[in-house]
Amino acid sequence: MKKCKLGEIADFKTGPFGTQFKASEYTSSGYPVINVKNIGIGNIIDNDIDFISEETRARLSEHIIHEGDIVFARKGSVERHAYVRKEHNGWVQGSDCIKARITDDTDPRYISYFLHLDYVKQQLLNKAVGSTMPSMNTDILKDISIALPDKPEDGTTIANFLDKISNKIDNNQRIISTLESLSKTLYDYYFLQFDFPDEKARPYKSSGGKMEYNAELGREIPAGWKVGRISDLGEVVSGGTPSTQNEDYFTSEGIAWITPKDMSLLQGKWIFHGETDITKEGLKNSSAKLMPAGSVVYTTRAPIGYVAVAANEVCTNQGFKSVSPNKDIGAEFVYYTLLSLGEHFKNIGNGSTFSEVSKETFSNVPICMPPRDKLQSFAKVVNNLSQQQKNAQLENRHLTALRDFLLPLLMNGQVGFKNPTSQNTKEAPYES
Repeated sequence: MKKCKLGEIADFKTGPFGTQFKASEYTSSGYPVINVKNIGIGNIIDNDIDFISEETRARLSEHIIHEGDIVFARKGSVERHAYVRKEHNGWVQGSDCIKARITDDTDPRYISYFLHLDYVKQQLLNKAVGSTMPSMNTDILKDISIALPDKPEDGTTIANFLDKISNKIDNNQRIISTLESLSKTLYDYYFLQFDFPDEKARPYKSSGGKMEYNAELGREIPAGWKVGRISDLGEVVSGGTPSTQNEDYFTSEGIAWITPKDMSLLQGKWIFHGETDITKEGLKNSSAKLMPAGSVVYTTRAPIGYVAVAANEVCTNQGFKSVSPNKDIGAEFVYYTLLSLGEHFKNIGNGSTFSEVSKETFSNVPICMPPRDKLQSFAKVVNNLSQQQKNAQLENRHLTALRDFLLPLLMNGQVGFKNPTSQNTKEAPYES
């Protein structure tokens, strides 16, 4: 291996600042923009995408990203980056991003995987500037130490091997997204459009089912349906944070404790653990409350609107209001109801530093309460789709752990690759 600085093998470009581009130029459709919220752990998160017009994209042509580029967060989670794959070729980098383009013979996929190493991410965090929010700049990125294989083709071999795992993760992610789209569409048909199957298996509203205007909700709902509150769905639970001054309250493997940052990285409906767990003592000495599997966690500040279903027992920090659903309601209905209320919660949030929804306000938001038979009919279909999502997400957790385990072994030369064209066909393609 040979060492160098990232600045020796890459060119950098900071995203357009306010003088070049304003947030008011975003459109409802058009060309996608990658912002910090879309930077995952080596990948681009396709949720909550912003768009710009063709005219704006032409003006920002120097900020167009291409396959092989690496995009960094300029603020916030500065240890994260996204490798630009073929499907994201032609997107535009946002103002809070920095793109790097590898200029030598090194496979950019190898560089992206190298940047996953824990000690490299720690370099980024240690060098980031700013006391309130970590910030990144091109000078810091240029100074990051990189170890390269003596032969560029060895970097490609390593990248090809790790891509086998990453591609499986990506395939699972597409399955998860498809299942989520089906589940949300089903919820919309049942409880927003009110076209659930009637007694003759026809869509209720479209087939002339009786509707009544409800003044509190400001819309028509099926005759006989009631108005309830979020608190009618289950127990509303606030979160808390153990004292960060006590290291004994935090651990790598303990009680799942979720933060908004963990939610920003989530790609799927289910959440298992966050970046950091807490200990029993941490839970005991904080206002955090342990909730059962199936609870629906919802961020009510910084930012408002992330929602997930707990795959196991969890607790959260104070940026959440969560719902432990009543048995006759079910997690799926609660999840999609909170998801559908995202804009409403953002509109009713208040606060001088950042917008927040209080527990009282959250609990008392009015909702349309379907009868039990409609909830059961919905759950009968959607629970199966949700379980498939959960299985795919769980497999991705195992695959990610495997990739992270192999990563330092490959980068440090502890796993060596043999020539795949060897005449000895009994030889394995790699050895440890």
